[in-house]
Amino acid sequence: MNKTKILAVYLLLMGGNAIALTEEEAKARVIAQEKAWSDAVIHHDIAKVASLLADDFIGTDGRGFVTDKAAELKEAEPPAPDSTAPRLVREDLSDFTARIYADTAILNLANTAHFSSKGKETTIKYRRTTVWVHDSSGWRCVSFHASRVVEPPTD
Repeated sequence: MNKTKILAVYLLLMGGNAIALTEEEAKARVIAQEKAWSDAVIHHDIAKVASLLADDFIGTDGRGFVTDKAAELKEAEPPAPDSTAPRLVREDLSDFTARIYADTAILNLANTAHFSSKGKETTIKYRRTTVWVHDSSGWRCVSFHASRVVEPPTD
């Protein structure tokens, strides 16, 4: 009888650790996907962006513009050679918080985006939230929201 109780406690404890490891692995994968998305946009890897976004993706960027997957793919295209529009050259992603709910992940993070236009670099800070869903193809982003961080005035 004591061996049965010990075995039951052991399995319960080990099962809890297995769940925690699985959750930590899922968090790491979602964070990796977020970084891969940023990298793919910067390097104009349209196929990679397409593989990371769900077909029904909806996003709201830091300007308040609502986008879908098609708009995100267009945004990731290389700029025209004569374009003077600001170009995203780097994103510093940090301050990740990932939460896993079965096959859904919510990721909160900070993003410092670096843009170049006419030889000048501009930096804009955002807070962003992405929602990822796990399906047979892996983790795909279904929703994105960014808010620009406005620095308080200095007196």
